[in-house]
Amino acid sequence: MAPRIKVPANFGRELYINSEVHGNLILKLKDGEQIRANSMIMSLNSPVINNLISDLCQSTLEMDDFSSEVVNCFVDCMYTGEIEKLQKDIFEDVNKMAHAFKVSWLSKKCLKFYQTDILNFERNTYDEIVFACEIASRAHTHLKQTKYVKNFIKTAASWKIGKSIFMQRYMADFSHLSKRQLNMAIAIAENDHRILATCLVSHLSITLLTPKEFDENSLYLLENIDLKRFSREFPSNFLEFSRFLTEISEISSFKSIQPILEKLVGVNENEDGKIASNLSYSQTSLCTNSCDSEAEELSDDESNSCAIQTDCDTSKDWTKISRCDCDVSDAEKTIIEVKDELKDQTVVEMVTTKNDAGSIILFSYQVLFNRKTISTKLFIKCVDAKQSRWSYVLKGCTEFAFGKRYFDNMPNSNVKMWKFTKTSTDIMITCNDVNVLEFNFKADSNKEFQDSSKKWSRRPIAIGIASQFSEHTFVKVT
Repeated sequence: MAPRIKVPANFGRELYINSEVHGNLILKLKDGEQIRANSMIMSLNSPVINNLISDLCQSTLEMDDFSSEVVNCFVDCMYTGEIEKLQKDIFEDVNKMAHAFKVSWLSKKCLKFYQTDILNFERNTYDEIVFACEIASRAHTHLKQTKYVKNFIKTAASWKIGKSIFMQRYMADFSHLSKRQLNMAIAIAENDHRILATCLVSHLSITLLTPKEFDENSLYLLENIDLKRFSREFPSNFLEFSRFLTEISEISSFKSIQPILEKLVGVNENEDGKIASNLSYSQTSLCTNSCDSEAEELSDDESNSCAIQTDCDTSKDWTKISRCDCDVSDAEKTIIEVKDELKDQTVVEMVTTKNDAGSIILFSYQVLFNRKTISTKLFIKCVDAKQSRWSYVLKGCTEFAFGKRYFDNMPNSNVKMWKFTKTSTDIMITCNDVNVLEFNFKADSNKEFQDSSKKWSRRPIAIGIASQFSEHTFVKVT
């Protein structure tokens, strides 16, 4: 039995590590490499190693799961009682060894190192934050060390990129996240279920674009959102989330969410109608920006206030457009090129996931006219979310003001699948397979714009799409 000596203690690395005289314990590594250590020093620090040596009479320990650098650092810690050789790139494995061999004082120093070094983001970048996030998540899941997650979440207020933006990027490849990562996302979101709902809606909107089943990760996240708390603290967001799920549940491949919808209905019926009352109020508040009777003048400043920001391809040929308030001239540096050398007709498909009252979507068709590249612009705006009323402006063909012309027979659903087909004579728009506009550039333009409307007859060489919508918009040009 090893004598009772208090650890950590400095036994002196120079005297004992790889000593031919005192190194009576062999640690076998990969590729036949080995480290000689003193069995007494190792036993004093680790009850596991003490048991292997004293009770099982082992003089050789297999440590081929860890690199030479990690094992050398671990042994150095045992000898010196310090973590001088600990670095960020080997921290996680050293912490694993401390946990596996029950070196309690080293586990505590590893947690301190995590707090002072790893959570000290030098540049406050996404890569630094996600590195710390994954360490905390794995420590919690595999080692049952809950303090790592708690410490990581405490730093959220100092993130330069913000919690919501970090979560959108962390959950971008949603369907490939492990349950460990999903649990970490739930922990980071804490009580703000709006963050999780936004990420889920974004993911499911992408899924709508391709024939996929409702995936396991979406179900898992839905089952772990506290619906009662979500509805109580964020009633308007909960209402929109409920509507979205109800609409997509009609798709045959999404039938598996029906049990979740029953829970949503149950939440609405609980607490003597209090929640339902809040939701009813939220419906009204969503429509405060409507302009049913009065035309809203569209200023030049407003027409230049929304811009493209293409984050990444969501799936093949689809592009995600995020809300941005940059100048259109800057946005058009990232326009979508029209393929196949100018077709006779150009089709833009688009998905929007909510009726966002007061927000504008801009389509900028770039054409060649009098040997110059000019932009012909189509603006559409949701002017009444409750009634799903949408107004449009074709610059150079119609009045430059919203509230003058509206789409016909606009579907009332939040999730809208749009198709914009432009030819040399017309622009035709459908929404959820319903024809909402057929505009002939010559016959339907205002008389004072007859000459300007000729620009619309030209075939586009590129198209820019900009959005002021709070939810992501997805587009594809064919």
